[in-house]
Amino acid sequence: MQTRSIGSFALKLSLFIERLAAYPCIAATGAMTVVVLLGVLFRYVLQSPLSWSEEVARYLMIWAASLAISIGIMRREHLGITFLTSRIPASAQKYVAVLVNLAVLWFLWILTKFGYDMALEGQTQLSPVLAKYRINMMWSLSAIPVAGALAIIQTVLQIVVDLFRRKEDFDIKGMVDI
Repeated sequence: MQTRSIGSFALKLSLFIERLAAYPCIAATGAMTVVVLLGVLFRYVLQSPLSWSEEVARYLMIWAASLAISIGIMRREHLGITFLTSRIPASAQKYVAVLVNLAVLWFLWILTKFGYDMALEGQTQLSPVLAKYRINMMWSLSAIPVAGALAIIQTVLQIVVDLFRRKEDFDIKGMVDI
C-alpha cells in the first residue's frame, strides 16, 4: 500500500468515526434542548416543576460535550493544538503535529483509564434525583471513558494522516479535505 493511500484510508476512517460520534452528540443536544424547554414549561407555565429535568439536561450536556471532543480532534479545531502548530514553519508542522498528538494521547489515556474506573465505581451510586427510577451514576460517568476512547482513536488516526501525507500536501487547516 502506498503511503498516500495509508493516509487517505486513515482520513476516511477518521471521517467515519466522526459521524459515529456526531449522531449521538446531535441527539443528546436535541434531547437536552427538549428537556430544558419542558422544565421551563412545567415550572413557569404549568406551575408544576419537573424534579428530574435539570439533572437529565446536565447529563445530556456532559455526553454531548464529551462526544464533541473527538469531533474537534478530527477537524483539528482545538485551539491549543492549532495555535502551536500554525505558528511554526510549514516544513516542521508535520513533526510538531505528531509530537503534540503524542502528548494529547498520553493525556487521553490517563483520562480514559481513570474515567473508566470512576464509571465502574458509579454502578453502586444512585443518581441524586433519578434514584427513584433506580438509575445509577455509571450512565452519566461513562461519557468520559467513551469519549476518551473515541478521542484516542481519532488522535491515532491524525498521527497516521500526519505521517503518511506528503510534505507538499500537508496543511493543518485543510486536513479534513479528502
